[in-house]
Amino acid sequence: MRLIYLSLALVLLTSLTSPVLAQKLPLDSLRKPSRHYAKSQFAGDIGLVSLGLGRQFLRNRLEADLSLGFLPKKVGGDDIFTLAVKATYLPTKPVAVGRVDWWPITLGGQLGYTFGEEYFASERYLSKYPNSYYRFSTALNTYFFAGGQVNLARIRGGQRWTGYYEVGAPGEYLVSYLTNPRYLSPGKIFNLALGAKFSL
Repeated sequence: MRLIYLSLALVLLTSLTSPVLAQKLPLDSLRKPSRHYAKSQFAGDIGLVSLGLGRQFLRNRLEADLSLGFLPKKVGGDDIFTLAVKATYLPTKPVAVGRVDWWPITLGGQLGYTFGEEYFASERYLSKYPNSYYRFSTALNTYFFAGGQVNLARIRGGQRWTGYYEVGAPGEYLVSYLTNPRYLSPGKIFNLALGAKFSL
């Protein structure tokens, strides 16, 4: 009988103290994780800087986002805008490293479209050049990469932030390198991209 009273008292105490404890917890710990995120990125074959929105799928193993990138005239010789669809796959589970979670491997690809009269999706629309003069479209471009992610999982106020890094190369550069490795070195075709994501 004493055990029953003790159990009832414990349940009552828990029910009374839970709202108080919940009020003291940070909002990030009470918030249900969102699959939607906003992102910003530096480099990565989508301009010098880019902004975008994305969503997670397959139990957060797959990420897909849409970004608009900008390359200023001082860097690229002209103001260039690029719209890109990007998919990132996280094949491994995160590794706890101190107060952060680290995904050591991410793999993905990107399809981009560069705006401007000097760029074309198909050579047949560019009459001043003979057919097959260009081997690749200058408006549509592919990009493949590998990298990793770090989530500030156990840092107060940082649970919704994730940083990532990627090393990648445009698809046409990879094809050119495989067909003529003497002309292009790995240092000329691969580049580093850095970015941050914020869970909405």
